[in-house]
Amino acid sequence: MSPVVWTPAATRDLQRQHQFLSTLDTEVANRAIQAIVKAGGSLSQNPKRGRILDEANGLRKLPVRFGKVGFVLHYAVIFEEVVILRVFHGRENRPR
Repeated sequence: MSPVVWTPAATRDLQRQHQFLSTLDTEVANRAIQAIVKAGGSLSQNPKRGRILDEANGLRKLPVRFGKVGFVLHYAVIFEEVVILRVFHGRENRPR
């Protein structure tokens, strides 16, 4: 089992996503964040299940289903740790 670590940037992304969704519906915002955190935590069991974005740097992405579009976690497996780097909304501009 690998420990999961959220970077400060990923934590800010969670706050940003929650803040945006809260303007529409607080309950939806809370459920979205719960889904994202649960998906990130699930990587401790199978860290390499996300799709490879950059093999040389070990960068991967994991889609998180939520609503019509969902979210995407960008992460890397560094030694035995899963490091969640960023959290993006599915329609948000992001590095591919």
